[in-house]
Amino acid sequence: MDLIIPRGEGYAEKIREEFPDGVDGIADGALLNELAIGAVRDGGSFTSIRGFKGEPQRDIDFSTTWVTAYDCKKEILEKLKHQAEEGVVTLRVADTVDIENASEAHRRLEEGGTRGRMVIKF
Repeated sequence: MDLIIPRGEGYAEKIREEFPDGVDGIADGALLNELAIGAVRDGGSFTSIRGFKGEPQRDIDFSTTWVTAYDCKKEILEKLKHQAEEGVVTLRVADTVDIENASEAHRRLEEGGTRGRMVIKF
């Protein structure tokens, strides 16, 4: 079963409509932070990017995931590359810009509302 829940207010409540006891865990790559914690069952797991670590509650195991921890692990990055090429892992790219327009990518991200990542071609 595929379930798509839009990010934003009411996110956790919408998850709980489908999973009344909460989900086992969430890997928050959308930076929902506090908006997503309520979707996790008591004793579940929550990991986020960019350092967010929720306040201790309901025996939830909070952790952070740092992509930079993998920057020199070429075998892992190569595996991810192949998974993306094969469609096992899907990527959400908002737009691609040349290095000369890198400031445009930063400007758009700072404005907010960008769905996906900006890719800068070198």
